[in-house]
Amino acid sequence: MPVLLVALLALALAFFALLDGWYLVRVPCAVLRARLLQPRVRDLLAEQRFPGRVLPSDLDLLLHMNNARYLREADVARAAHLTRCGVLGALRDVGGHTVLAASCARYRRSLRLLEPFDVESPELPEDLQHWISYNMASSQLLCAESGLRNVNKDQ
Repeated sequence: MPVLLVALLALALAFFALLDGWYLVRVPCAVLRARLLQPRVRDLLAEQRFPGRVLPSDLDLLLHMNNARYLREADVARAAHLTRCGVLGALRDVGGHTVLAASCARYRRSLRLLEPFDVESPELPEDLQHWISYNMASSQLLCAESGLRNVNKDQ
């Protein structure tokens, strides 16, 4: 029995040390929390906040939160946001997946061990239609440059 316990502890240590186990545990926990404990949000573009706390595995050598962990926390918050809006369930029903095409981060201040923080949804541009048309024009330009404009999407 003690050998089995030691083997399980070694396996758990390897999981958390080598495979970044906290991240693999936090995403399903955040989705379950959003689905079961938090109220549904009808507006996909509504401002939302996702609370978090700096864990020991998030620290770098200077003992503040690693820059890559900020984006990872945003990913966890994105999964919770999509769950609260019902998008994740609808995607699962049709067999779809989410893809993050690009991201941009502004690092405003460093975070220390066990410091609480909130991940907030970004503010929408004042002229949302301008922003949508700008992105559409950029996408069309990329398609034209890559030669994908003539490819049929049904293939």
